[in-house]
Amino acid sequence: MVNGTSTPSAPTAFLGQPRPVVAPLLERAADLAIAQVLDADGVPNGNLAEPDLSQAQLRTMYETMALVRVIDEKGWQLQRSGRLEFWIPSRGQEAAHVASALAMDAADWIFLADREPGAMLLRGASLQSLFAQFFGRADEPLKGRRLPLLLGDRALNIIPCMTQVGAYLPHAAGAAWAAKLKGDKTRFIVYFGDGATSRGEFHSAMNFAGIHRPPIVFFCQNNGWAVSTPTDRQTAADSFAEKGDAYKVRNLRVDGNDPLAVFAATKEALACTDEQGATLIEAVTYRLGFHTSSDNPDLYRQPEEVAAWERWDPLPRMRKYLQACGYWDERAEAQMQQRCEDEVREAVTAAEAMAPSEPAAMFDDVFAEPTWQLREQRERLLAELETELETELETGA
Repeated sequence: MVNGTSTPSAPTAFLGQPRPVVAPLLERAADLAIAQVLDADGVPNGNLAEPDLSQAQLRTMYETMALVRVIDEKGWQLQRSGRLEFWIPSRGQEAAHVASALAMDAADWIFLADREPGAMLLRGASLQSLFAQFFGRADEPLKGRRLPLLLGDRALNIIPCMTQVGAYLPHAAGAAWAAKLKGDKTRFIVYFGDGATSRGEFHSAMNFAGIHRPPIVFFCQNNGWAVSTPTDRQTAADSFAEKGDAYKVRNLRVDGNDPLAVFAATKEALACTDEQGATLIEAVTYRLGFHTSSDNPDLYRQPEEVAAWERWDPLPRMRKYLQACGYWDERAEAQMQQRCEDEVREAVTAAEAMAPSEPAAMFDDVFAEPTWQLREQRERLLAELETELETELETGA
């Protein structure tokens, strides 16, 4: 009480209501019909045969995964230090997109979601171009006009995603159908998360694919959480893969943290496109970090759950497999890590020094010829920016 008036109490911090710990589905892979080559220790004890990959291909797979993790760690540091506006971590999900992208041919088309930087690397994108996109620099394929990690490059046959989750799925199905109508042999893969299966666009794309059988792989990365919504709050189905049954779309589940299993499953799905059309792959994985840099996973999940999934981390599993094959050792690991860190550091320095995209550039390339509305909006933006600059100069702000 102050002078007879009650003093409002300090607000209680919201601590969230984390759900009870759910054991990793990969521990019951055989029972849940999840295709698997490697066990948690990197030993080929699964229900799927090892794919026929050369030593060079296996090393490329692992080294790309490792580079993606270094990129992710650096991106997180840059965002937390205020040098990047936003970040979408991919730690724990490297195998799912790297191995599946490696199974594609260079002429095939990729529709990205937002955790697949390895696909860009495998297609030949430079680290400098990736970080130029992260920093919003003008001299990158998308001209610095996208959020970080909404990557893409038409020259590499890679379509960037949009912020509306899963909204691009019908576009991917339609593009694949166009290829089929033209009679060429181009295949397609489209990445999306488990949360996208709750959107109408997913079901529209599945229905379309069941009817027209386009040459496409729908690659669902089931990381257990649609931001803060767990699987059991999102669907009553036993799996996301079985949703394809309703539309007569071939489907399967694979250990998304096992790069060998992902490669084999994707390669098989691509080989089936001529006769069976589309395949829906559910890659069972886990997001070890934050959903985005705006997220706090401690509000909805227990740290014990994350710790249980650490055992299934794809990088140690693949490293142990390579060591057992005689393709890797501690010296190679140390050299690779140093090389990745050096290359990323150089790319950051080069990209950060590049010119940023101009604000008015957001109106470019919307249409072949700008509409009067776009011209008007552009002029208004430039006038407002000029007024703000004059005010800053006058006030010394």
